[in-house]
Amino acid sequence: MDELLRAKFVMDYNITHILHLFMRERGVIKLRIGVCDDESIIRKELMEFCEKFRSSNLIDFELVQFSSGNDLLKYKEPIDILFLDIQMKGINGLRTALKIRETNDSMIIIFVTGYRAFWQEGYKVRAFRYLLKPLKETDFMIALGDAINDLYKNSKMVLGKDGNFFFIHLKDILYIECGNRSTLVRTKTNCFESVMTMTEWEKLLDNGDFYRVHKSYIVNMYYIDKIDDKVTMDNGELVEVSVRQRAKFKKACKEFRKRNAR
Repeated sequence: MDELLRAKFVMDYNITHILHLFMRERGVIKLRIGVCDDESIIRKELMEFCEKFRSSNLIDFELVQFSSGNDLLKYKEPIDILFLDIQMKGINGLRTALKIRETNDSMIIIFVTGYRAFWQEGYKVRAFRYLLKPLKETDFMIALGDAINDLYKNSKMVLGKDGNFFFIHLKDILYIECGNRSTLVRTKTNCFESVMTMTEWEKLLDNGDFYRVHKSYIVNMYYIDKIDDKVTMDNGELVEVSVRQRAKFKKACKEFRKRNAR
């Protein structure tokens, strides 16, 4: 088995395993992958590699491309995995990644570069991996497969109201709110609608970081600013807390802070 076939086998096994666990007849996994490079030839090559990955691994995703860091930063939709050139004209890839990290801690960033000298800078933005130019298809396929597997490990796949699945990073959730025949997942930058019930969310988020403060709300204790008659999140939003839960909730928050004290 040559190197490319061996890499494909590993990806097929891991990703098929994920699909068998989580796919439903009602929908597909929805990912968004971004490509940002100021060279059209490189963008085209990266997009073609993504299409090959899509067809050979039975996983669907949306592809978006950008020719500059400025264009990427203007894009408002969430991107799960980003292939980002370091040496771009105007705002370079490192500065672009720093801007992204100001509001997005969960995007998987894979740098594309022609020089190994830039690799040491990646720790500042928690780069997932580097791809060296000229690009090799094998390296790309392995990197994208690993990125999707990492996304799975650190996220939950949730069934949306439209019947499609989406990935949600647990650490990005501010709170869950009960809506009209659905639940709303609030993050700092987005709001997602899901068909999951509050009870199902409560079971899914049973990791010690979340607390159901009200029949209609589950909050992430990491983002709590203060607790009075209502819970004030660190972005200023107010969340209802039931009188019966208030004392237990305050105790849970104290235990959470002790557990996560640095």
